[in-house]
Amino acid sequence: MRAGALAVGVFLLVIGLVVFWLGYSDLQQYGGLFGQISQALSAQVRNKVAQDKFIAAGGGSVAIIGLALTIYGLAANRKN
Repeated sequence: MRAGALAVGVFLLVIGLVVFWLGYSDLQQYGGLFGQISQALSAQVRNKVAQDKFIAAGGGSVAIIGLALTIYGLAANRKN
């Protein structure tokens, strides 16, 4: 059971970091002056930015849960 928590934790950590990076890297193109101007002028760009923020936040959340499960799995295995 504890080894399963470790495996699931590592899996969620990796998947969460990949998803976070995908959302975060897309957000970088809208951070400068031209990105701000394009957001002000286009509803489609604003929707894309909101979607990328949601993806980054979701990936970060999954990564944090994965980190917690990984730590739990490592700590539980050391007790035995």
